[in-house]
Amino acid sequence: LRNQLRKLNRFEFGGVEQEFSSANIERAIDDLDEPLTDGLIKTSEKIYDNLILGKSYEERLSDGAKKSFSLKYIDWETISNNEFHVTEEFTIEKTDNTKRRPDIVLFINGIPFAVIECKKAAISVKEGISQMIRNQGEKEIPNYFKFVQIVMSMNKNEAKYATVGTPEKFWAVWHEENIAIMKEDLEEYIKDRIITEQDKALYSLLSLDRVMNLLSGFIIYDKNVKKITRYQQYYSIMETIKRIKSFENEGNTGK
Repeated sequence: LRNQLRKLNRFEFGGVEQEFSSANIERAIDDLDEPLTDGLIKTSEKIYDNLILGKSYEERLSDGAKKSFSLKYIDWETISNNEFHVTEEFTIEKTDNTKRRPDIVLFINGIPFAVIECKKAAISVKEGISQMIRNQGEKEIPNYFKFVQIVMSMNKNEAKYATVGTPEKFWAVWHEENIAIMKEDLEEYIKDRIITEQDKALYSLLSLDRVMNLLSGFIIYDKNVKKITRYQQYYSIMETIKRIKSFENEGNTGK
């Protein structure tokens, strides 16, 4: 995260591009790590706002004056400017100093944004959902989940997703709109076996363009409930945006 904050953030003064001070880079890292004083969801909302909007920090300029500039944690416009990592069995300390190890964790610029519990085909995804919900508990690893936006539980025959704080009954299955394109894309990578439901879910939710879109525009906080879009809502909204842009380009007011 420290390296990426330096890479992504510059400000201009006197026609010269300058870096943020080391003190402000460290402050930005500290500020993202919101304490859980108000509970997991409220804290998650504060962090999400920072990830989407960035924060402003005051820099001392070469003429001695001070001025505030915006600093971003994620480059939402140019995906390739971000660093993505994936790990397995990521070790996280609980409040009692014992450990939890989520199966797969995904990071953007060093910030965890997705967690996946993977099960054998004979084991229901409900077990992974139960583990995910348990791990968000007050005596578990909520300090980790306050950063997380997407949670998934899957085996090769089934996959469900949600966000932090979602009860089991609201975990959902994603259905891709254009199955032919998905199949064609997946066949570029999967050549030695049958494409599974797990493959389809990973493609649909975690392909870079899709996941960046989901993270930046399809998560809301509603009366202390965190929600992520379902596929019907996602496609309806994307189609509406497409129509609005078409109206603008054609000079129509839209009806």
